[in-house]
Amino acid sequence: MRGLLQPYRNWGALLLILCLFMGVLSSYGQAKKDSVLPKVDSLKPVIVRPTAIRPHMKRDTLEYNTENIRLRTYANVEELIGRLPGLQIDANGNITYNGERIQRLLVDGEDIFGGDPTLITRNLDASKIAKVQLLERKSNQALFTGIDDGSRTKTLNLVLKEAARDSYSGKIEAGGNAKGNYDAKGFLAAFRGKEQFAGLGFAANTGTTRFNGGSGGGISFNDGSSDPLGASAGTGIPHFAATALHYANTWDGSANHLTGNYQFGHYSTSPVTTTHSIQIQPDSIYGQDQLSRSVNRQDQHSFTGTYEFKPGARSALQVFYSAIQSSGQNQFAATGNSTFNDTLVNSSQRTIRDKVNRLSLMGYALWKTQIGSNPERILSATLEFGKNDVSTDGYLFSQNRFYRPDGSLNSMDTIDQRKQITDHTLAISPNINYAQPLWKGAVMGLSYRYSFTGDDPLQATYDKGEGKYGSMVDSLSSHLKLQVVKQYATISLQGKSQHLNYSIMNAWIDYRYHQRDWLTGATPHLHYLNWSPWVNVTYTVNPTTSLVLNYSSSVTQPSITQLQVVKNNNDPLHITLGNPDLKSSSNQSFSFEYRRIRSWMMNLGLHLGFVSNNISTRTITDSLGRQISQPVNVDGGMSSALSFSLSKKILGFDAGFRATGSYSRAVNYINADLSNNDTYSAGGGLSLNRYLADKYSLQLYSSLNYFDAVSSINTAAPLHYWTQSHAGALTLFLVRNFEMNTNATYTWQQKTSAFAGNTSVLLWNAYVSRNFMNNRLALRIQLNNILDRNAGITRTNTANITTESATNILGRYYLLSAIYHFDRKFGKKEKTF
Repeated sequence: MRGLLQPYRNWGALLLILCLFMGVLSSYGQAKKDSVLPKVDSLKPVIVRPTAIRPHMKRDTLEYNTENIRLRTYANVEELIGRLPGLQIDANGNITYNGERIQRLLVDGEDIFGGDPTLITRNLDASKIAKVQLLERKSNQALFTGIDDGSRTKTLNLVLKEAARDSYSGKIEAGGNAKGNYDAKGFLAAFRGKEQFAGLGFAANTGTTRFNGGSGGGISFNDGSSDPLGASAGTGIPHFAATALHYANTWDGSANHLTGNYQFGHYSTSPVTTTHSIQIQPDSIYGQDQLSRSVNRQDQHSFTGTYEFKPGARSALQVFYSAIQSSGQNQFAATGNSTFNDTLVNSSQRTIRDKVNRLSLMGYALWKTQIGSNPERILSATLEFGKNDVSTDGYLFSQNRFYRPDGSLNSMDTIDQRKQITDHTLAISPNINYAQPLWKGAVMGLSYRYSFTGDDPLQATYDKGEGKYGSMVDSLSSHLKLQVVKQYATISLQGKSQHLNYSIMNAWIDYRYHQRDWLTGATPHLHYLNWSPWVNVTYTVNPTTSLVLNYSSSVTQPSITQLQVVKNNNDPLHITLGNPDLKSSSNQSFSFEYRRIRSWMMNLGLHLGFVSNNISTRTITDSLGRQISQPVNVDGGMSSALSFSLSKKILGFDAGFRATGSYSRAVNYINADLSNNDTYSAGGGLSLNRYLADKYSLQLYSSLNYFDAVSSINTAAPLHYWTQSHAGALTLFLVRNFEMNTNATYTWQQKTSAFAGNTSVLLWNAYVSRNFMNNRLALRIQLNNILDRNAGITRTNTANITTESATNILGRYYLLSAIYHFDRKFGKKEKTF
């Protein structure tokens, strides 16, 4: 407990001051609300605004009415969502509901940019939103054909106000400093009836890859970590430039519907990362340390488009197309060493340089027609296709030294090779569906799908001799011809009534895999049958209470890479080897959710998951620390989680509480021993938010978590530690035309026997802005990482391996910025005669 409280010792006074300040603000806000009222025209209508924002249930959709929420001028959607009980937003703009991440965001049902929700939440004007809806969205194919395929995506839909459907708005922002840091962006959104247009541009070297702060690829992007040779040391401080365009329109009633999204991104970074990992072995601890550097550059273009045509009331056609093209160059260098119980066993130096090019094409055509007079009796057909071409040309140089227990050199080896990796995949999948209404609100679906995938992967490795890379290494090379055929037969039942929505599905899968190695002549085959049921039931007791029950069973097929026998020696001390005898794994998942929305907004969630025949790993470590890993099938994997959250307005604050607990077991082989790796975690958090229009905005978040892991092969080496995370943001509008903000995030991880020191990170930022031209123009000075105590430190756990890494990030810096907002109505079209 002493260790747990240690990071707070220097924060006691600050916490006391903050509490006092909150009290003063609360008193000030209440007094001003009652005593300082603006002059009003008594003949103008009075708008009554709700003091509490409570959602309500509409069937299986949670809906917030936000039309009359009072926000500051030009507040963005993220500020609006942050005030909705039950929804949380972190510093990177990730939105969660009861701990589950929101994966998609729609505007009037349209998927703008088709990627990161922050592209909209941090830029679209919140004053244009009438409702925010939370729903479990079905796949596009299920929505079109009327047959549920079991796919669900947590989605937010922003419903525009009627007045917003005839306007355009946006902002332009540019900032920089004397050190050469810059951050420039522009955003435009236009709506006219059912027509939508949005565009954005972004360029920055401040370490962000999102349109407005944070990290993680706001434009859907493949960075160097997706390189087949693994030539990336991490994220680092990227230089990033991107643009994206979106267009959508519906005309002739609803007969024609078109959407299109285009994105371009340029990414370059030079990360430096230190990594320390421990692996629990039966009689020892295997430790690894590495310092890596890389230079990664990539350009990417992507386009998606959908066209839907309804020639009449009884039929429809939908066509979708997607294309992604990227090219990248990478250079990587690393030094490292490995130990058994702190005794050095090897050291290594490694460099990789390569070029990677990708082209991915994918599309489908959907057709449906109504049979007879019942609109739910539908016959539909689908044709899907996909084509992927990936080529990698690179070079690997590695020098490894191995030591005796007394520290003397035992042996040394050197690798100097050229790598050529290509992959050409073609996939075609037709299917046919029939939906038959049975009774009121109930529909039975029948589907048959045939899927063919052909691949021609090549991995060629050449040793250097006489100054040339001309000698092929047979053990590290392969040229395969692969064919995978899957057949699916599905029967489903879905229905809805006043209180009940349900979907029940059963799928039978016939899987056939054929492989031929042109170099060795080997021809392994796989054939097996699987059954995959799925059930989803939502019972809405009343507009404030609902129950959701979900059961699913899915099959995970081994990947082509896992099935290939050929070795991968990109890291010669950690060689991976395929396994042609792998079988598919079966996953079963059960979840239950209870929602209650009254004066207290309550959510309770339960999850249970079981895996049989799981595709895991066998890792063999020899006495010199060299490892060979191979995928194998194991039984015994499982997971469980319980989550609970409460939200309520208390003393003028939107207060929230969340608690979670989880248990998981991952099974793998360590040498010849089967290891059951049990992981326990528990934690909770509090949040306080208050917004007083034209006065201040305050957000506070605090969480505490405990982690415990133990492996059955060595119970004497458990791993357990506490972590804490605290964040706060205060924005003041007390002085006319001025906005002052300070925000801080503090994280702490307790030391362990493997990680000798507590790690703490404090990121403190602040800005002051002055508004002009009725708030349309703002000049801002922004200070980032004021104490220069931010650090890119992460700690992860997988099976019997725990890793802590630290990567370079941008230190203290400032930006001087100008932001211009615009909001216009479209002019009325003149009638011509």
